[in-house]
Parts: sequence; C-alpha cells; structure tokens
Amino acid sequence: MMLKIIGAILVCGSSALLGLYWASRETFRADDLNEWKKALLILKSEIAFSSAPLPEAMEHIAERTVKPVSPIFHTFAESLTMKTKESVGRLWREAIARWEKQSFLAPEDWECLRAFGANLGYLDKAMQLNTIEMTLSYIDAKITFLSQHSETNQKMYRSLGVLGGLLIAVIFF
Repeated sequence: MMLKIIGAILVCGSSALLGLYWASRETFRADDLNEWKKALLILKSEIAFSSAPLPEAMEHIAERTVKPVSPIFHTFAESLTMKTKESVGRLWREAIARWEKQSFLAPEDWECLRAFGANLGYLDKAMQLNTIEMTLSYIDAKITFLSQHSETNQKMYRSLGVLGGLLIAVIFF
C-alpha cells in the first residue's frame, strides 16, 4: 500500500512539473525572440552606421548577445571567413540548422529568420535595412501575441499537469 502511495505522489509530482515546463515554454520563446530582436537591432546599426564587413558585424553581434542567439552569429561569422565560395544564404541556413534545436522558437519563427538570412548580403543598404525592419515587425507581433496569450495558456498547462497526474494516479490506484 505504501508503494502505491509513493508511486501516486511521484506520478502527480512529475506531471505537475511537466505542466510547469509546458507553461514556461512560451515565456522562454518570448525571451528568445527578444534576444533575436536585440541582435537584429545591433545588425541594423552596424549596417546603417559602421559599414563593417559582414563577418565582423556578425562577430560583434555574437559578442553582445547571449545563447541561443550568440552561437548562431558566431558560427555564421566563422563560416563567412572560412568558406568564401558558398552563398551567404546557405551559410546562414547551415548556422541556424546547427543551433536550431537549442532554442524555444517555433518553426514559423525559424522560417522568418531563414527568409531574413536569404536576403542578407545581396541587397543594397536600404533594402537590407528594410528586410531587418520586416523581421523586427514580425518579432514584435509574435512577442505581443505571446504576452497576450501566455497568462491563459500558462494557467491551462499548469492545471492540466496537476489534474492529469491526479487522473493517472486515481486510475492506477
């Protein structure tokens, strides 16, 4: 009997923790999007004011941001200096693919960032700034959406975690 009670407590506790994890995923996604916004604003100022070469600008961004964004820009900067015959868009996609799994971004977020990288380095200064602005507006819209819906979703995931654990414990008890 004691073993069943311990098992029920473990099931309830683990499902509650799973609910808390799922509840916090949107917060983590918003944090990652804010870090990407910071990186793009730095890139925008690098393009607009310093006219630094692309590998140097990417390295500056990598130094001023944190994970999961900084490794992507660092990998991209290294790729730009090592592989001069590859297209910039391809190197950008490879850098994203390498670090994509270590972020909480959704697939549509990655698609937007891939589309941004496809135009990187090919357009003139004004068009690159416009591309950055479009990507920033997407990020702002997603952050606003997440902040509006996160409270409700967090309550739902926490409740589902606890209630799901109780349901499983009752069924098997």
